[in-house]
Amino acid sequence: MKISTQTSYAVRALGMEGGIQLLCNAGYDALDLSLFEMSNDDSPFNKDNYREYAKWVRSIADGYGVTFNQAHAPFVFNWADDNVYHDIAQPRVLRSLEIAALVGARNIVVHPLHYLPYKGNERELHRLNIEYYKSFIPYCQEYGIKVAVENMWRRDPVRKYIIDSVCSRSAELAAMVDELNDIAPCFTACLDVGHSVLIGEEAEDAIRVLGAKRLGALHIHDNNYIADQHTLPGLGIMNWQSITDALREIGYCGEFTYEADSFLKGFAPDVLQTAARFMVDIARYWAAKCE
Repeated sequence: MKISTQTSYAVRALGMEGGIQLLCNAGYDALDLSLFEMSNDDSPFNKDNYREYAKWVRSIADGYGVTFNQAHAPFVFNWADDNVYHDIAQPRVLRSLEIAALVGARNIVVHPLHYLPYKGNERELHRLNIEYYKSFIPYCQEYGIKVAVENMWRRDPVRKYIIDSVCSRSAELAAMVDELNDIAPCFTACLDVGHSVLIGEEAEDAIRVLGAKRLGALHIHDNNYIADQHTLPGLGIMNWQSITDALREIGYCGEFTYEADSFLKGFAPDVLQTAARFMVDIARYWAAKCE
């Protein structure tokens, strides 16, 4: 099984070229292009020459024989503001689909809309998200890419602990993906294994509910079942033997993709390469158990 990682922190620390070089030299087979920065007006991906920039980004990885298996759309917007939604957020997410295709990604992760409290708004949030994801269908068809729906969570506004949100649980995520694919076969599921355990569902159970037919992408990271720590497997308390057993049982055929950048953040630039290589070694160990 190929291993991959998000580009987010490496690129923030070393720039686009330096970050990709770091990850390629560490030994990853593929990369997950983090397009979070598109929430900021000054992102190069928001400029008029974004297509040329995306092709340049791809060329860096190509030089190392590394591909982009997936990408992640921007999500930090005030989605509840109609003007922001229609004039800024939605156009940038749509552009991110094209960028993902330009770098050769097969899937792009797009968070569901979850700006309303989940409890009491389940039907409205479902309706909003079906309409939201349907809007991507012409672009998926044009660019030859699939949108991956991710399981999310919310924080209780008073008690501050993590609670359910849209598609938090695998049964709801599976139903959402199935309903969308009945409209057009442009969707897959991205299971964030850390998010699963935070809302009380073991990741291995979620994997079995989704199955290989729906599960097209992963976000791999560890936590303490309390906070969304996004750290390296083995530094939290998740059961990685059970998780990899489940991936093997369903015949998962995607990549073992990290979203564990919090581990890298603790290291000085001079030792980032060493830390990245250690992450690769851990990924190789667990990915082999999925086969």
